[in-house]
Amino acid sequence: MDKNAQEEQTNLEDEKQFLISVEDTLSTVEKNIHKFIKDVPQTLVNSGLDIDLDKLNIDDGQKDLVSLFPKSLTDEINKEEKEKISVLELKCEQLHSQLQQQIDKNKKAQEEIEYLREQILNQSTYCATLGAVLGNLTWRASRLPEIVDVWLSGFQHMIGEFLSITDGSFVAFINTYQNAFPPTCNVEYQFIIGLLGIVTNISATPEGREFLITDPNGRALVQKMVKLMPTLPLSQGSLSLKRLMLMIFYNVSMNKTGLQHLFESRVGDVLNCYLKNNSLPDETQFLCLRVLQSMTYGLTNPKYIQDLITTLPISKIEDIATSNKNEMSTVAKQVIKQLRDSQKFIRLT
Repeated sequence: MDKNAQEEQTNLEDEKQFLISVEDTLSTVEKNIHKFIKDVPQTLVNSGLDIDLDKLNIDDGQKDLVSLFPKSLTDEINKEEKEKISVLELKCEQLHSQLQQQIDKNKKAQEEIEYLREQILNQSTYCATLGAVLGNLTWRASRLPEIVDVWLSGFQHMIGEFLSITDGSFVAFINTYQNAFPPTCNVEYQFIIGLLGIVTNISATPEGREFLITDPNGRALVQKMVKLMPTLPLSQGSLSLKRLMLMIFYNVSMNKTGLQHLFESRVGDVLNCYLKNNSLPDETQFLCLRVLQSMTYGLTNPKYIQDLITTLPISKIEDIATSNKNEMSTVAKQVIKQLRDSQKFIRLT
């Protein structure tokens, strides 16, 4: 092979090698470009460039919008805004004025309410005082049996209304002062005690207790007394009411219908409660024994006899009977004797 041919062969091999090198370089560049293209979006996100571009676009858009409005239109918009603000301020002033007027009206109404409340309190005190005075006067007048006879002969409907008033007033008084009674000089206390005193005197006559227990209002009143008596406070102020109520029970027990009503109302539970309470004075327990003395006299109904035997504190009554309390011991002995005598009617059934 001549020299020229060798040189040509050498050049071809060098060119081939160069092309291979270029191909490798291009392949590497292509890979790097692909990788760059793939990584560019995430790089832009991380760098915040898109946010900056959006901000630039917004700012440019606002500038463009502002540039679109002429100065006269901008002034017109500002004027409309000022007018709207003025209207709102006026409405606020009107609402504030209305609010102040309403506050003044409410204040005036509150003053009127306080005035009326004071007037009602004064009127209530006046009525209670008047009721206490008239009640006590009538109470004293009703001590005469002939006065009660006149009432029952010509004014039975009014006596029925009176018993209804007494019932409502008594319940209201107990509910109001259930924890502690007011002083005995209190006009409300005097009013209630006057009413019960009148009922006591009515029940002291045969015709009166017959009317009391057959009239619906009177029967309801006796039942309320039996129900509420155990709830009365133990204060000294309640003793006068308890005395009158026990006297009413005693008077009613002397009437056959009244005695049955007392048994059905379970008056024995009340007497048991009072006899077992050693804090009560002897007078109260003595009145309880008097009621039992009347209730057990000639008692033949086995149901009522058994009820008393299982309810009453027999041992306490026996202790009183053996004590040296004169009349109280005598009454207790009679109660024990009558209970024992009546037990034969239980054995006969």
